[in-house]
Amino acid sequence: MAGETVVVRNTNKSIYKKFKQMAVAEDINLGVALTEAMGYWLKFKGQRPGPDPKNLLKLNGIIKTAKKVRWSEEIDQTLYGGGE
Repeated sequence: MAGETVVVRNTNKSIYKKFKQMAVAEDINLGVALTEAMGYWLKFKGQRPGPDPKNLLKLNGIIKTAKKVRWSEEIDQTLYGGGE
């Protein structure tokens, strides 16, 4: 299908302009550059890693609090009373 004309709608004009500028700077035909970019996208799209649960430990305020919290003691006190 070399040389076939393809029309693509709903593209971001500023991204297209930058892409075209890079293709010209690299002395690559725009169609060749676009084909290469689509090939990379197809190759790596499925390889994107999922969320890493270990990153939850890096959140402050949710997992790590400013003061030491004893959740089990607070839950026991709320559910069963006492401890006072």
